[in-house]
Amino acid sequence: MTEPAANSLPDFTGHGYLQVLQTLHEVLQPRNYLEIGTFTGESLALSACASLAVDPGFPFENIELVRRIVSKPRMLLFRMASDLFFEQHDPCALLGDKVQLAFLDGMHRCEFLLRDFINTERHCARNSVIALHDCLPVEEPMTDRSYLARPSIEPHRQHWWAGDVWRTARLLRRARPDLSFTTLDAPPTGLVLITNLDPGSTALADRYDEHVRTMLGWSLTEIGLAQHVSDMQVEPTTDYVTSEQLTTRFWL
Repeated sequence: MTEPAANSLPDFTGHGYLQVLQTLHEVLQPRNYLEIGTFTGESLALSACASLAVDPGFPFENIELVRRIVSKPRMLLFRMASDLFFEQHDPCALLGDKVQLAFLDGMHRCEFLLRDFINTERHCARNSVIALHDCLPVEEPMTDRSYLARPSIEPHRQHWWAGDVWRTARLLRRARPDLSFTTLDAPPTGLVLITNLDPGSTALADRYDEHVRTMLGWSLTEIGLAQHVSDMQVEPTTDYVTSEQLTTRFWL
């Protein structure tokens, strides 16, 4: 991928992140699903298994999505911040088993996603899959830590906000080489799939403050968007729309 400007990339042209998530659900058929950051419910509606969603607010408006959400064998909604949820609740107890598939799309700041990953991994099995959203921004203004802090470079991206969770993905690759990463060019801002988890690991939690300082010291202007995509070893989503490709890389 070439970089036409120092702080902007072309849009990704792979399969959208919701389509990839749907394929994961259909092929892997997880027994349960955890979601942090639900918003309107599009991603939550994809699961057909026992599901648990955490969000400070659930602004559901689409009645068809609501019907799909409430049709699951078990559906638990927790209207609170994710830190408070993990402090007060045990998702394994609520779901009746280790978390098999999780989608983390909460607050778009690197330290929040790092905590969500730490807290989620504790409740997973080794072969569970954790998906991270928004870690491949395509222009620099969308990476600000506040929503719409700067105008977008491309007009159609005006309301795209990835925040700085790209830092979390980079940190995880460096600090946890034991994890297995698949980073996909899923529009609009990528999808990172992580497995080979270690629920007993304290490597991230023990050095949390240090990791946050490290992440906040990185500059995407200095790294470059194209270099970030290269460092993340991005693969095309077209390789992951068949059961053969998915079951080769992931197993539940």
